[in-house]
Amino acid sequence: MKLRQILVAIVILATVWHTAAPQPKKKKTQVDAPLLERVLSGTSTQSNPVLSDLIALKPEMPLGPQDVLKSYEIAMSLVVEKASTDFSIIVQSQQASQISREQTEYFLQERYQVAMMQFQVLSALHDVLKHDIDHLTQQAKRSLKPPSSDAVLVLLLPNSPSGCR
Repeated sequence: MKLRQILVAIVILATVWHTAAPQPKKKKTQVDAPLLERVLSGTSTQSNPVLSDLIALKPEMPLGPQDVLKSYEIAMSLVVEKASTDFSIIVQSQQASQISREQTEYFLQERYQVAMMQFQVLSALHDVLKHDIDHLTQQAKRSLKPPSSDAVLVLLLPNSPSGCR
């Protein structure tokens, strides 16, 4: 029985000594912040739709002048396509005897005028922006050009009679 008590005492002392002994220092590691999607993956997005909308929102880069020019060109082609589609619908309606010939002419002229106004406005905006871009590009090229070789540079030496005055 004494042997058992001695063994139990040794095990208890060893356990206490092991936990009380200083542990080696762990290396400090740089911890990066986890991604927002990973943190919120376990949460229910159905309970908070505003939060899910904010997470899904991707910031857009502002458009440059060339992008705006391209958007004007795309909008002009869309105006033409829409007018063409409207013309075909109006003609089909007249052929199906849904509208009279006079109404067909009126609707076609009205749609043509609206399309022309939209196209002219977009074309004018495109031309103005294109002119501004070309003008700024030319100014930038001029400012980057070295001075012309016609320029004469005159330096007075300090020892010359006119440089001493």
